[in-house]
Amino acid sequence: MTHVASFDPKARYGKTGERWGNLLLPEGAARIDTRFVFEGQPGTTFRVLRVNVFPQDPAKRLYYYLRTTDNPNNS
Repeated sequence: MTHVASFDPKARYGKTGERWGNLLLPEGAARIDTRFVFEGQPGTTFRVLRVNVFPQDPAKRLYYYLRTTDNPNNS
């Protein structure tokens, strides 16, 4: 069984959609292919696809994610 992380929905950053978005979290909080749900919103699983540097705070990263179901771009 694969571990599924849980993140606070308040970690969403910038423009987001139903199927995709960015999380602003400390460096190392996730990595590419980390699967997660938002706390208090069980059932919908997302997957981190990219990790980007956050220039305003070197200790944080932007984690780009996609929903894992019903997403035409999910690979």
